[in-house]
Amino acid sequence: MVHHLLIFPLLFLFMVSAEAQDERYYRQMLSEGLPALNMRRADSKGAQSVIRGTQYRFDLNGDKEEEVIEPQKRDGVDWIEIRNSSQIKLFEGKLLSMGAESHLFKIKLVNLSPEIKALILFMDEGKTSGKKFESTGRIFIMSYEKNDLSKMSMVQGPHFFHEKESQREQYWRRNYNVNIYDIDHDGVREIAVQYNHIQRVMKYIRKGEWKRY
Repeated sequence: MVHHLLIFPLLFLFMVSAEAQDERYYRQMLSEGLPALNMRRADSKGAQSVIRGTQYRFDLNGDKEEEVIEPQKRDGVDWIEIRNSSQIKLFEGKLLSMGAESHLFKIKLVNLSPEIKALILFMDEGKTSGKKFESTGRIFIMSYEKNDLSKMSMVQGPHFFHEKESQREQYWRRNYNVNIYDIDHDGVREIAVQYNHIQRVMKYIRKGEWKRY
């Protein structure tokens, strides 16, 4: 993803009510940017090598206590870990990639309904090269209801970016738009990934379950 996805540091775009926290964040993002990723190694019982990224702190459930969102590399595999203000782990999930230089580079928090929130993770899946070059980006979706972070779940979504060059110098590139709106007017917004006439829709059902269209 040579021209599109090499975006560091991790960028957070929060689409929630405009509270003071959001205003502070947007001022920081527009003026000086978020801090550098600052990867560091740490010991782990389950992995031979763990590299932790910068800890980002945001109030995810509206209780005025900031949670920690931390991207990690465990034995070369991308993970995301979320902890509460007491550093107790609330969630961890693996973000599978397809090639070298994979990384999580953007997160968007959205309200699907008054009681349902979702974190949309934008993952650069890396690139493969040899006889052909290929690079892809995919979304992962973390959801939770009634601000209960103990029941967060994550599913793999569709690609939002695809770049490919074949051996015969054939090249194509697709940038998909990721939109959130209530397609079926049932009060819960869907996540739609669109490119021209191609549309892939993720509909939230209940308790972390999603339906694909």
